Amino acid sequence: MRFNLFQKVLMSSGLLAIVVLLAGCPYSSSVPIDDGTVKISSELVGKWVSTSDMESENPSYFVITKDDKFNATAKKMEYSSSDSSYSETIYHLTFSDVNGETFMNAREEEGTTYNLLKFNFDEKAGKISTSEVSDYIKETFNTSTELKDFIAKNKSNSYFFTNTTETYVRKK
Repeated sequence: MRFNLFQKVLMSSGLLAIVVLLAGCPYSSSVPIDDGTVKISSELVGKWVSTSDMESENPSYFVITKDDKFNATAKKMEYSSSDSSYSETIYHLTFSDVNGETFMNAREEEGTTYNLLKFNFDEKAGKISTSEVSDYIKETFNTSTELKDFIAKNKSNSYFFTNTTETYVRKK
């Protein structure tokens, strides 16, 4: 009985971590940082699961496909215990270089706003790390140039990112 409760708590925690990644409270913008200036590696294609969710029986995970050299699609797969099936949320991704650091612009398929995350992909280790841009930022931007300049100027400030860094590994 305790083991089942522990599994449920662990699974819920893992799901919460994934939900926060793209559907939580990171800063969102009506414009992307740019139209995509970082080429997408073919090594990014595949299934990715959060390290905090790896022990879950039915972990949430992302399936990333490459649309072209600057655009990708991520399908977020979340397990519903009430339906005993996975549901899918689709995000369109571009990656932007801001003074040597990569940021991900993630827009939900039917959405009009972009969630912004600092993005690091270690191809050799097969790991992705993301850090959310904080929702404490209250500025709004009408152009991508304004947003990119703001990020370049402020990305080294302690308030700019949330304290949450998510790490993902390729799902086997």
